Amino acid sequence: MGKNKWSVVTITAVFLMLQAAVMVGLMLNNQPGYLRSVLGTTGVWLLYTFLEARYHLKMSTYVRVLMVLTIFFDAFFGFYCDLYVSSFVFDKVLHFFGTYALSLFAYILVMQMQTNLVDNSVKFILAACLGLSLGAFYEILEFAVDSISHPIPPGQPSLLDTDVDLIGDMLGGLLAGLHVSSRKFINQLF
Repeated sequence: MGKNKWSVVTITAVFLMLQAAVMVGLMLNNQPGYLRSVLGTTGVWLLYTFLEARYHLKMSTYVRVLMVLTIFFDAFFGFYCDLYVSSFVFDKVLHFFGTYALSLFAYILVMQMQTNLVDNSVKFILAACLGLSLGAFYEILEFAVDSISHPIPPGQPSLLDTDVDLIGDMLGGLLAGLHVSSRKFINQLF
């Protein structure tokens, strides 16, 4: 088994064990709404992992770990430890960190489709725009879920929450832009 395959399998196995433990904890705490959310994000990541293997996509181990940590932090700290309700800061930090991770993830997927070299300034703009776009999409998704299913607590308790989340998304996207336009990220095999 190659080094990259080994890291994919190892990271995925550890991720599944941690997510399963969180889901069991949520079942024992009788939190079905949170359980559905954790199951959904876990399923989306597993779907990506399957598609990655099926279509021979490449992903940096660093970015894979960032994505898995983002999903785990959402599940464990956000839902199981209930920090979405008890902490104003946690959601904002996770928006920043998660957008940074998701921007790098989306950037790598987009760059695999590129055949021409891309200038550093374009790389910066691409990664930053991906972060802002994905953050805005997530806020629209939160609005739709709140409007349709009226969860307790709501994903968007106020316009201030939405605005501060978008600021975190912008900062995460800008950090990802700086990362991809730095020398260390240039010409790396994903």
